[in-house]
Amino acid sequence: MSIDLTQKSQELKDFVSQFETTMFLGDISSLMQFIRFDSPTNSLKGLSSPQRQLLYLAGLNVTSEIPAAGLKAKYSDEDLDHMKVLLNGIENGYTEFFYPRPADVVDEDWKMRRMIAMPTFLGYFNHGLLNYEEQIIERVQEYFTPFNEEIKNHFKLEVQDFINIYNYIDKLPNEFLNQKINKKEGQQTWEEFCDEMKEKDLMPMEWQEHLPQHLQDLFDWMYDKGKMYRYSKQQLVDNFGIDKAEAFLNTFTSKREKTGFLYYTESNIIHSRPIFKVSDDEFQLVEAHQLIQAVYNALFEFCTQATFREKFYAVRGKKLEIKIENVFQRFFKGKAFIYKSFFTQDGHEQDLLFLIDGMALIVEAKASKRDEPRREPDKAYPLIQSNFEETIQKGYDQAYRVKSKFISKEALNIYSDEKLKKHVIDIRTKNYHSAFSIIVTLERFGQIQTDLSSLLEIYDDDEFPWSVCIDDLEIFLLQLEKLGKNKSQLMAFLNLREKLHGKLITADELEVCGAFINEKITTKELNSDATVFALTPDLTDIFDQTYQTKGLGFENEKNLKIKTSGKYLPIGGI
Repeated sequence: MSIDLTQKSQELKDFVSQFETTMFLGDISSLMQFIRFDSPTNSLKGLSSPQRQLLYLAGLNVTSEIPAAGLKAKYSDEDLDHMKVLLNGIENGYTEFFYPRPADVVDEDWKMRRMIAMPTFLGYFNHGLLNYEEQIIERVQEYFTPFNEEIKNHFKLEVQDFINIYNYIDKLPNEFLNQKINKKEGQQTWEEFCDEMKEKDLMPMEWQEHLPQHLQDLFDWMYDKGKMYRYSKQQLVDNFGIDKAEAFLNTFTSKREKTGFLYYTESNIIHSRPIFKVSDDEFQLVEAHQLIQAVYNALFEFCTQATFREKFYAVRGKKLEIKIENVFQRFFKGKAFIYKSFFTQDGHEQDLLFLIDGMALIVEAKASKRDEPRREPDKAYPLIQSNFEETIQKGYDQAYRVKSKFISKEALNIYSDEKLKKHVIDIRTKNYHSAFSIIVTLERFGQIQTDLSSLLEIYDDDEFPWSVCIDDLEIFLLQLEKLGKNKSQLMAFLNLREKLHGKLITADELEVCGAFINEKITTKELNSDATVFALTPDLTDIFDQTYQTKGLGFENEKNLKIKTSGKYLPIGGI
């Protein structure tokens, strides 16, 4: 029997409506700190996509009507188990869209469309945020600062105001923990307090009046996790002024009120307004990473609907190229020769070419936006294919125009102008033993990007390129740098990466990168045509471990003193 998504989703919404919102959101926020693949906390076991599913629960609660019977302060373990059953039933309901129907002709074309549409659809809606907050902050600064005046006129906030207020709100949970929860020198432990009460021959019901404030704070927080995420409007006013405080809160604050939000694949208010209004003067953050992403999304939506839309897209594309250049040059320690925005003797414009020690990297930057996939496979496939052709296929074809010169050992003549009047250099391609095509995208395209064999058409004399999101590229190269690796390891990865297409099951490129670093994929295994690598999220733990204990090396990386002090246990992802 097929799953009725409307009935199942409504059942879940009705169920979560019974819980008081601040406490419910606090528990959701706390659980999100313990998401990990290999050994999740008991509360998260059984969830397939914890981050997205937890935020879905939050969205259902915030948009539900308060029941006439009143609200419960907390949910029980049995309540949570029931929510998880409903969540997984809903996910199974979406999966059913890709199963055969009685009228379907299940031929090779039918299978191919679903093999592409299903992982693309599920990956789009199930994956949480996969980049680090520093990367989003950098995008906000780089892409939107050129339009600062227009943004200020619309939002009553400058670009830097968005970042400053976000950073302030982001540090409040740590300040709460430091002030209220983290043990201070000389403070009595719970065991010491119990021993003291026993020595005084006091009964447990009498202990409360003797409980030290720091233990009272601890128990209050354990009961109400939302405490560490709450702050007053006055705090923002004191730091940023009333106009900026109100402008920010008006843009990113939600309140509990009944709306038609129901489906997992609908626009969730928690994604766009992740600050909950407790009262006129008290607010509660749901998830910090989601807040900076909401800042980016709000500014992006404004700029792409404004009269300067085309100018914004041009700036974004140019900033992406600059970012790619900086990421590679840092890894190569400034030793690579770079040619950018150049023309070949055939009159073709190219993005970037890196030459270093006999290796050539031909890089094409693609800032095209990934469209939301449709759930109907036969309608989803043409849109997915169109997105792919506009971005990755086009990028490959453009890169091949240069790589073909290296394959045929033909000289590559570089010019700085379209009319080929300003000659720059003639490159002797025979001097380069390795040449790789790399398509760097602004967004992730999931399984069709990690395994290009399903959609990419390549030339007979060529190998598959590496197509990677700029954020994943940066994280991978920073990790290699932390490990003391150099271009030899990068070249080994690129050689391996060419052969993995047609053998991968993963929508996350960092799982591939993690598998390479941890030697979970070997050249020997690749020699078998039957080998398929089904990768798992724990392969990305190495990046989180480095980020949380040492710092990956982002420019303006946050909380480095905390990360490197050795006094704090990192949570979430390791």
